[in-house]
Amino acid sequence: MSSTSFSRFTHKLAIDSLDKTAALPTDDGRFNISISATAIAKLQGHLSSDGHEKSTKDTQHEKTHAEKTRFAKLDWRQRQDDFKPVTDNFRGSPQMNIAILIVGSRGDVQPFIALGKELRAAPYHHRVRICTHPIFRTFVEENGLEFFSIGGDPEKLMSYMVRNPGVLPTRASIRAGDVGARRAEIAEMLDGCWRACTEAGNGIDYIKLPNAESLSLDTITSLPDPFIADAIISNPPAYANIHIAERLCVPLHMMFTMPWSPTTAFPHPLTNLKSNASNKRLANYLSYYRMELLTSEGLIDLVNNFRENTLALDPLNAAWGHQLLPQLKVPFTYCWSPALIPKPQDWGNHITISGFFFLATKSSFQPDEALSRFLAAGSPPVYIGFGSIVVDDPAKMTNMILEAVRITGVRALVSKGWGNLGGKDVTENVFMLGNVPHDWLFPHCSAVVHHGGAGTMAIGIALGKPTVIVPFFGDQPFWGEMVARAGAGPSPIRYKDLTAEKLARQITQALEPQVQDRAKELSDRIRSETGTKTAAEMFHSAEQMRKLNCFLIPERVAVWRVRRTNIQLSALGASILIDQGKIDRRCLKPLRKHRWYVEQGAQDPLIGALATMGSTAVGYKTCASKLSRDMGRSKSTETANYKVLIDGQTAPGGSGNKFKSIAKFSAGVGGKTLLFPVDLLYNITNGFHNAPAHLMGDQTVRMRNEITGVKTGLKAGVEEVCFGFYDAVTGVLTQPIHGFEADGAIGLVKGVGRGVGGLVCKSVAGALGFPSYSMKGLAKSIHRGWKESDAVPDEEAIAFLRQLGHRDSVGGQGVLSSHTQKVALSYVGRADGNGVMRMVMRRRGWQNYIELLQLRQDPEKAASVEHDVLMQWESLNVPIRYCSSG
Repeated sequence: MSSTSFSRFTHKLAIDSLDKTAALPTDDGRFNISISATAIAKLQGHLSSDGHEKSTKDTQHEKTHAEKTRFAKLDWRQRQDDFKPVTDNFRGSPQMNIAILIVGSRGDVQPFIALGKELRAAPYHHRVRICTHPIFRTFVEENGLEFFSIGGDPEKLMSYMVRNPGVLPTRASIRAGDVGARRAEIAEMLDGCWRACTEAGNGIDYIKLPNAESLSLDTITSLPDPFIADAIISNPPAYANIHIAERLCVPLHMMFTMPWSPTTAFPHPLTNLKSNASNKRLANYLSYYRMELLTSEGLIDLVNNFRENTLALDPLNAAWGHQLLPQLKVPFTYCWSPALIPKPQDWGNHITISGFFFLATKSSFQPDEALSRFLAAGSPPVYIGFGSIVVDDPAKMTNMILEAVRITGVRALVSKGWGNLGGKDVTENVFMLGNVPHDWLFPHCSAVVHHGGAGTMAIGIALGKPTVIVPFFGDQPFWGEMVARAGAGPSPIRYKDLTAEKLARQITQALEPQVQDRAKELSDRIRSETGTKTAAEMFHSAEQMRKLNCFLIPERVAVWRVRRTNIQLSALGASILIDQGKIDRRCLKPLRKHRWYVEQGAQDPLIGALATMGSTAVGYKTCASKLSRDMGRSKSTETANYKVLIDGQTAPGGSGNKFKSIAKFSAGVGGKTLLFPVDLLYNITNGFHNAPAHLMGDQTVRMRNEITGVKTGLKAGVEEVCFGFYDAVTGVLTQPIHGFEADGAIGLVKGVGRGVGGLVCKSVAGALGFPSYSMKGLAKSIHRGWKESDAVPDEEAIAFLRQLGHRDSVGGQGVLSSHTQKVALSYVGRADGNGVMRMVMRRRGWQNYIELLQLRQDPEKAASVEHDVLMQWESLNVPIRYCSSG
């Protein structure tokens, strides 16, 4: 059985057989999840019956057979895919734009700054952009990395998480409007992540384009360099990651500090697993799917709004759009030490553990005089701080800490943090800290007490400090348990259960000799690891990162492909060829570096039909809700007698707005009604297409090609007819043969069942394929044209580019010919594809222009590079039919 169909099975099992009444959050944000023995038995039987326990030889046999048919497609036009890079001996990694998307606190951001510096340095020399919250701009830029704001306020997020430590909010938070505010913030960050992957600048400062009178070489080169991500690194809370990677067709590599991939080794870090089954390992596995269900239920509408209105992608259906990361086998690197948590045996090769990411100590940091005096005045103090956590009652927390210090008699450094701890009654053996780097401070301490954030925990253990963890929410209890299991500290005590006496007892245990010895032992192992270097190597060694080089300039990443060939060109390489008249710009298309097949459709026809009816009903409800809100606004506007000026005229209010709202409601309901038979037929067809894989474990089911419009819909329909009937008939013979070769007599029986089942399902899919897929393509084209009509171009940018194209030279310096400038302008104004991708194409065109402009600032180097590119192009012997649009 394929990994996709197995993931779908576990998804359904998680829905059907987990006790929803038991899946309620505790005070620390972890969920008490109960999994029945029946569910475990189903999963175990499914694993066994579908080949997860087969020998390596049998599994490889099935895989080889499936690969022969899985990606087969019809050749519609003459193609030539045997061109080879003229510099095929290049072994390095091409320089590329890497966007690192991070949502979280400073402790979440800091490890990725260390990674970003590694990727920017030799031997990689990538352009790295840290995309995170605006509050971290200074922190990122002072480390020499590019910053882009995705919006969001982590301080408010941390305050919300303390009040609502679980996935489900409290009633008080709902009444206070916290949920709506956080949802709005998530929506803002989704759009912010897309902007971070496609826009120039930093997302905060306004970019002023020069006017025609001031246009010169200096003004052009002073503009921010264009940025379009060639690869994305992300942590899971940046929910936009997989959707942006799908839209841009670029590699995606996930990195995180807590387990996020299903495993039998341990349960999800946010769960308190309660299983009545004897096989707890499989219960551990199911806990990940259950948590994914819980966390995604409140976000699917935001994600689909982002996909539809920002990315112009199809919405995901909750019935089968779940667990994208394991389904697609997105590469995952966990940045913790294997000394604490070894890699589970059931994680595939696409999941790796690198070691902790540490940011180098800032040698420039100098403590103030008061802190220096305190450290020198006595024995090493105990550090107590809770970082980004915002507590509701700072005074109460401060008093508790001071009392615990008094009981133990130790000296203490207490960090004020975002919780604003402190007060007037601080004793002499306590020093209140401001913002001091942990890697500088912890070596001066005897032990550390903190909230259990992964970054703070990693630094403390790496420096050999016994660690006391007081978890508030999230994965913090998990790390507390890991530290205790490793013997580097006592068992964690939840913040809401904490008292001065309990904290004093924990500190006393942490200072015991055996705990200090164990912490130093772990420190020796961890400090020998090279986390960031190892992670960078894992990032570049992933399968998705291969063959990304430009054919002509291998040290640069390819962004274009010559149509009907496999020739890949970088922005600079394409610009030189276009400028020299070697290729027509219309013969180039954006290179799909990696295709993410997100929307595979319903698992079977019944689910397809039910999902269509459900999504249509939700659509009607959404239209009604919008009408109600619009009518409410119209009434308040009419009461307040507001007037809106549009293009210098007063817009009609009152009844005019009501009529407009009713018209929008009618159009929305009418559109969804017209689309219902199209979606119904499409989802039922997908259901028949996918049913053999989902229900029978048929690994020969082909992956349907993407449908983006009329042309691709017709193509997919014809392919479904041809391959559907072909596979249906041949499967009756080949499935029993392959089954017998793999499992003997039992495999033969299974093969007969798969052959007969495939004969029915694949034949029906073939019969329905052409009308359903062609109608779906037509609907997408109409929808795309409707959406594009709403797009308003940046008139200031258009005017600037038009003026640029009319000049004979930039600033009279003859940097580019008028022809080259007009070519760059025509690239920027290219109008194919949907509205979103047209804007991306414009920015790629501007990237072409800027890179050539920058190269020609050094005439000697430019002449050499252009000569080499032209010579290498000639050596490819590309037929003229691929270079001319005529």
